[in-house]
Amino acid sequence: MEFRYTASSGDGGPVSGVLVAESEANAEQILWDSGLVIIQLKKRVKMPALHEAMPSLFGVKRRDVIQFSRNMASLLDAGIPILRALTIQSRFGKRGLKAVLNEVISDLEKGSRLSQACAKHPSVFPIFYVYLLRTGEEVGNLSQVLRDTAAQMESDEVTTSKVKRSLAYPAFVLLLAIGAIVVMMAKVVPALTSMFHEFGSDLPPMTRGLIAVSDFFEAAFLYIVLGVVVIGVGGYFYIRTPGGKRRKDMVMLRIPIIGQAILKAGLSRFCRNMSMLVGAGVSLFDALKLTSETTDNSVIAESVSGVRSRVGDGQLFSQAVAADAIFPPLMPEMIAVGEEAGSLEGQLTKVSNFYEEEAERAVSQVTATLTPALTVGVGLIIGLVAVTLYSSIYSMVDVLPD
Repeated sequence: MEFRYTASSGDGGPVSGVLVAESEANAEQILWDSGLVIIQLKKRVKMPALHEAMPSLFGVKRRDVIQFSRNMASLLDAGIPILRALTIQSRFGKRGLKAVLNEVISDLEKGSRLSQACAKHPSVFPIFYVYLLRTGEEVGNLSQVLRDTAAQMESDEVTTSKVKRSLAYPAFVLLLAIGAIVVMMAKVVPALTSMFHEFGSDLPPMTRGLIAVSDFFEAAFLYIVLGVVVIGVGGYFYIRTPGGKRRKDMVMLRIPIIGQAILKAGLSRFCRNMSMLVGAGVSLFDALKLTSETTDNSVIAESVSGVRSRVGDGQLFSQAVAADAIFPPLMPEMIAVGEEAGSLEGQLTKVSNFYEEEAERAVSQVTATLTPALTVGVGLIIGLVAVTLYSSIYSMVDVLPD
């Protein structure tokens, strides 16, 4: 934090400036140790940059980190020192990444290692990434670690984007249907209702029910919109809490078809991360800890923590995985083959590829099943409303004067 101060020096003259300290008490101590008498001290307020104020829009994306890692690997392989490579990288890319790299460069100039400097920016470089950097620095193959990490992150990105794309079109169809129904209830039905009342004909029960729903919708429209906004905002902040996120992740895994796609994508990511860490020389126990901390789905993360606990108690990795029902029965059997052959890293990569293919099949099933079902369902609802209205219009023909 930065603090702006005004103080009195030993000769009585005023001194003003800005200093960096961890807290206000620490800033006071620094000034006192410098022989200054504090007149005024307050925290310096500065407007956050766009990438800090709105990270979802202007912040550093995973794709930026992937490109950065690849570029760094190429520069290091070309014999360029780390500091110079970072300086070259800081001249390109988005503003958010440039700002982070400038801070990393500053830390390296003060004597920090790359992993230590990156660890100060967990929103850009997650703990998994930092740990691999540290391993690469210790072993001396930093460029290879950066390249492998970029490939692993890109594979995760591809799998995740496939799952998201499979849900995007059904969600769009659902929102479009809701919008169409809202327009019909708010505009079409009220316009016809006045006509029905004018002719005074006896309306069918379904039409009367539809009109009652429309009247309620029209009378309570603002309250409905306000309720939707409150529920939406409240739900957004709720799922940001640990308990809310866990409940949301659990619900997502239990949704038919969609849950299987999410689970298999998560299992593929888990095995790929484990393969990278084990291949980098990280112990199985520590690799499980890191993987559980970097797993997006909190339910899968809890299961990985349970596996780690059982491995710590002396069980084989395959046995610890088999003890948790969230992992498919085939998975521990495949891992056991790698343990018996002494090639756990390679086997985990094969398991990861297998479940990546399974996730792609599940995603295809989501698109093939959910989209037609939603389309038919929406068509039936809108068709029912249309038939109800038109049947009422035709029924008025009997009461029209000759």
